[in-house]
Amino acid sequence: MDTTHHVADTAAMAEIAPVPEIPAGAKVFFKNLKNGQKIKSPFKVQMGVSGIALDSAGVIKPASGHHHILIDNGDSLALGTVVPKDSTHLHFGNAQKEAELKLTPGEHKLTLQYADGIHRSYGGKLASSVTVTVQ
Repeated sequence: MDTTHHVADTAAMAEIAPVPEIPAGAKVFFKNLKNGQKIKSPFKVQMGVSGIALDSAGVIKPASGHHHILIDNGDSLALGTVVPKDSTHLHFGNAQKEAELKLTPGEHKLTLQYADGIHRSYGGKLASSVTVTVQ
């Protein structure tokens, strides 16, 4: 995928419509990873969400979005920021609930970041982080 067009098209769309409101009580979480956990690579990541619909990327829909995993990139992206598409910002725009990651040995911070249909972050309210050690 040509990420130049992805980012340019998303940025143009982002100026048209506001980020949808976050439903009260909505949250995202890692289903199978705990903070401080020691794991072997590759490993499965199960992504959970409640209080907001899981839907494919492409269209802005109220109260819906999809997962992204930020690798060693902080606690969350600011509300409305388009999630970059690179090796440390993984997109799951087909509404995936799990993925397999391969990371180098050492400590890594993984942040599950929810975003709307055009990859705009819902901010810290819909983000969850864990630090794991890959052996």
